[in-house]
Amino acid sequence: MQTKPAGVTQRRAPYAFWILGLLLVIYVAACTGQRDNVDDADAWEHLRVLHALTVNLWHPGNPTFASDLPSVRYSPYFVGLAVLCRKTGLTPYSALSMAAVINTALLVVALWALLRAFDERPSAAAILLVMVALWGAAPHYANSYALSDLPWHQVNPSAFSFALVLFNWSLLRYLGISAWTAAKYVPLLLLCAVLCTVSLLDHGMTGAFGAMGYFILALTGPKGRRQRMFLMAAIVTVIGGLLCLAWPWYSFISAVTTRQDTAYWFNPFISKLTFTIWCAPAVLCALFALPLRDRPLVRTCLLGGAASLLIGLCAIPIHSPVFARFPIPGMIFLHAAIGVFANESGIFRPSTWARRLREIAEPSWQAAYPILQVVLAAMVLYFLAPQVADIAMQPHLARTYLTHALHLRDLQHHSRESYAEILQPVGPRDVVLSDVETSMAIPAFKGRVVAVSHYELFVRGQAARSDAVNQFFSSDATEAEREQTIRQYDVKWILLNRRLIGDNLFQSLVRDNAVVGRTQDLVLMNAQKWMASAPDSAVSK
Repeated sequence: MQTKPAGVTQRRAPYAFWILGLLLVIYVAACTGQRDNVDDADAWEHLRVLHALTVNLWHPGNPTFASDLPSVRYSPYFVGLAVLCRKTGLTPYSALSMAAVINTALLVVALWALLRAFDERPSAAAILLVMVALWGAAPHYANSYALSDLPWHQVNPSAFSFALVLFNWSLLRYLGISAWTAAKYVPLLLLCAVLCTVSLLDHGMTGAFGAMGYFILALTGPKGRRQRMFLMAAIVTVIGGLLCLAWPWYSFISAVTTRQDTAYWFNPFISKLTFTIWCAPAVLCALFALPLRDRPLVRTCLLGGAASLLIGLCAIPIHSPVFARFPIPGMIFLHAAIGVFANESGIFRPSTWARRLREIAEPSWQAAYPILQVVLAAMVLYFLAPQVADIAMQPHLARTYLTHALHLRDLQHHSRESYAEILQPVGPRDVVLSDVETSMAIPAFKGRVVAVSHYELFVRGQAARSDAVNQFFSSDATEAEREQTIRQYDVKWILLNRRLIGDNLFQSLVRDNAVVGRTQDLVLMNAQKWMASAPDSAVSK
């Protein structure tokens, strides 16, 4: 079980970590602007939230529907960005792009702070590499920090909340192992409570996951300090939760207690993907770190990872959307433990491979350890390779740069330019009827919509809204059914997206007398003129 001398690792690992972290920040900065090429990305709902707050900070109404109901997404993260936009004139899209870069930098720094609190800085580079690589597939889901997800997921408030969680863990670990002084404890505990508040308000699932982590840290803390750490965890959680009650943009207690649309918020299909694909490689490879369980970080991470998975499993029978989210951010525990093993074995140092390959030829009991190292290295490369391919090929990542450099076919949707142009006649609260995916982006520019593919927490009747929209864009819909939807939801405009609804349906719904704007794939029509132009005039009367 020979490894590279510790002194060499300690000198080299921090440099490698900061270089890798800087490369990730540059990569996100270069690619996050292309996220408008994903039609149903969370980034659209975040953009419309920021747009609504930028237009009216204190009374934004609902960012999606023509309603005065608040949104649970009106969080400190978006309020802060909206203030920045209002003060500087920065566009909401640019502000979110900047936030993605900052959130990535915060993730890197917060990870470093946590490893420093556990005195595991030499493993930092290996942990960061494992974090972005070791996923069965990039989840494309909140709290994912997979390499190909970073540019379009780091705009999310969940990304900011997750970085705050890591900072809070590092602070609580620091306080837990330090000598007690009131001058040090009181300010830092208050800071932890504030960070807990912001993480809960920004993304409740991530904040709840962070609170679980406080107690995992206490449970695995140094003997003689655990009682104090449990008390600190309880204080931070309680004060953080109480401070959330004072948030003026939405009711935190209503967000916690609401039970509407449970069938939507808890998605068993996502839970299945979480356990069988996304998290499976990390769960398997975490077993390799068991021999290192005497190290505080590894012990904490193995327990934290197991708790995250167990809570996620318990969420399935009780249909808890909050607990179902724990396994994905919980991968930070397993990735950290695996990264420590990777650093100790030196699998990311090319100079160790000649010796490792020779040791595999030794008797079986001596070859077991180097075989595990080879398996881990192979898995990291195997799951990293498709993500790197995606970066090169996907229009929401780096494909645009290769398009210009290698004269490839342009796959960009140019959505921002198209929506901004075609929605110019639409009023701020006018209702635009479009398919549920196109509707994700519309309120980020102008107007409100009938239904979207991602629900708003406080709004009732969204399933009926989605059914009505899907029926309108069904080839089997009658004229009467379509007109009923227009009248029921006070629709002023109809926006057709040829790329998403298909050419045949697109052509059947276009009525030239109602058209007020066209782009390559989009057509905007006046809803009243559209009904007046119905093929069967008797139906429209």
